Amino acid sequence: MRRIILTITIFLFATISYAVPPTNLAVDKQQVTNYVNSGQYEKDITAVTDKAKTYLAKRIAENNKLAEPKKLAIVFDIDETSLSNYPDMVKLNFGGTLDMINADEALGDDPVIAPTLALYNYAKQNGVAVFFVTGRFESQREATVENLHAVGYKDWNGLYLKPDDYKKHSAIPYKSATRKKITEQGYDIVFSMGDQPSDLAGGYADQTFLLPNAFYVVP
Repeated sequence: MRRIILTITIFLFATISYAVPPTNLAVDKQQVTNYVNSGQYEKDITAVTDKAKTYLAKRIAENNKLAEPKKLAIVFDIDETSLSNYPDMVKLNFGGTLDMINADEALGDDPVIAPTLALYNYAKQNGVAVFFVTGRFESQREATVENLHAVGYKDWNGLYLKPDDYKKHSAIPYKSATRKKITEQGYDIVFSMGDQPSDLAGGYADQTFLLPNAFYVVP
């Protein structure tokens, strides 16, 4: 009997000792703020875009040597890839409803993510087609176009937004199918870049580049 009681006591102690509470939400928010304000967030973005540019330059050089060069293209996500929602997230204290978030995006005043714009311009200057494939809805097209133009994105080859009636839990089917459509237009997608694994999953790109996102997850 004593052995049974001792065993139960040890089991309960072990269970309790591993019940570690999560980090306080206020602490998490402060860590995210410090990450951005310190400049490390932009440094991490730049590290990824620099790798992407090096890869793209290599592919451009290889393509130029072909007797019949391919139609090269790259694909960008928009939020936290091409444009930043960070000021809106701070205003909402990293919360808010989906309607509030969409309302902020509809203002069309999101600032540019500069390293991505530099990569975008490099691609365009070297004859590479650029497509945006975003999780924003079709109803947000006008505000999105105005915002992209305002911060310096010009002459893209396509802007794909989710249908307003899109109901699937994950963005992967939509984004993968859209990249497939681009390849069916005869393009070789050199790389796809986004801040979520769901931006990149599903194939139809030779390479993928994942930007940091410490703010939210999109399945």
